[in-house]
Amino acid sequence: MRIFAVVVIAVSLLSTAAFAGTTAKKKRVAVTSSAKPSEIKKKRDRSIGAPWSGRLQAPVQLKEGKRYHLRRPWRTYATRTTVELVRQAIVDTLDDLPKAHVLAVGDLSQESGGWITEHASHQSGRDVDIGLFYKKQPKGYPGSFVKATKTTLDAAATWRLVSNLAKTRHEDGGVQFIFLDQQLQGVLLTWAETAGVSDKRIANVVAVMRHVPHHNDHIHVRFKCRERDSSCR
Repeated sequence: MRIFAVVVIAVSLLSTAAFAGTTAKKKRVAVTSSAKPSEIKKKRDRSIGAPWSGRLQAPVQLKEGKRYHLRRPWRTYATRTTVELVRQAIVDTLDDLPKAHVLAVGDLSQESGGWITEHASHQSGRDVDIGLFYKKQPKGYPGSFVKATKTTLDAAATWRLVSNLAKTRHEDGGVQFIFLDQQLQGVLLTWAETAGVSDKRIANVVAVMRHVPHHNDHIHVRFKCRERDSSCR
């Protein structure tokens, strides 16, 4: 079982171009149409471009829900698939953990996508920041993300959340990566091994987990391009 901890640390040390990229702003072009409203077809939600250089078409907004808090609701737009998978993973996790505290949900994308402050990505509706679970809800949370340590992290609850997200990785538009600090990854894997989690479930999480600095107070989840989003990168 210890082999998984070794694997995840080795993978985490690799530099991934998937996380960072250019953040240049896109020029906005006004488009006019002489078509009547009845002749204009309703646009489908689409992810266009890359997470670090992209935009959104006809996005869906993640709404506030029971026992999870949206830190900035005006930045919770994404593709319908991303929103549905995020919401389902959160709801399933909280349903399994009736005594867990409220969960903080951070930014997805702006309504039109594109450049967004405080992020190198989150531009095309395929990224979301989600807070962690703690043994005792820390001061300031869920209004803000709070740094976790081996002592303060509720590894069982956080593992449940990460596992629920990771199990979508084979779905169209499912999870591609989960970015989390390497030390916290180790805490989660140690808990999973001790708790007797199956090799298959551990491998499923290890397959998508990546290390990125400064991700010790939340997880950053990235979803894959859907097959129908031909302009998604």
